[in-house]
Amino acid sequence: MTHIKHSITIEAPVDQVFNYAADYRKWSEWFEGVSDFKLTTQITQGNGARYAYKARVMGLSAPVETEIHDFVQNRGWTGISTKGLAHRTRWSFEPSGNGTKFTYAMEYQLPVPLLGSLLDSLFARPQWRKILERSLNNLRQHFVSSSGTPAH
Repeated sequence: MTHIKHSITIEAPVDQVFNYAADYRKWSEWFEGVSDFKLTTQITQGNGARYAYKARVMGLSAPVETEIHDFVQNRGWTGISTKGLAHRTRWSFEPSGNGTKFTYAMEYQLPVPLLGSLLDSLFARPQWRKILERSLNNLRQHFVSSSGTPAH
């Protein structure tokens, strides 16, 4: 499995960052490379909630479904794939000075035998790194725009 991790500090309280980032209806506003989020359970947030969506990488769009585990309000959660590309994500939120340190960690495996590791190192991994960096910057920018505070 490939592991990717990216962190960013956002100048907003943990509860505000967490509540915005935990709302699946907001993900398409800031998370690049994913779209068409649909709730697939009666649970809208927290343990057991499932979301179907499309993930786009290497020029391809693939249907994915993720189930939420280990949900702790204002701390984070784990997302585990139930359909599509095998993956596990960890969303972590912690106080940092007057703001919030948000860390997104992802593990995934391309479903391509033999060439999978080559395709991953040449194409998928660099694309996912850029997607995560831009997405977390988009999230930070949401709070900069909301508060009128200049970005760092």
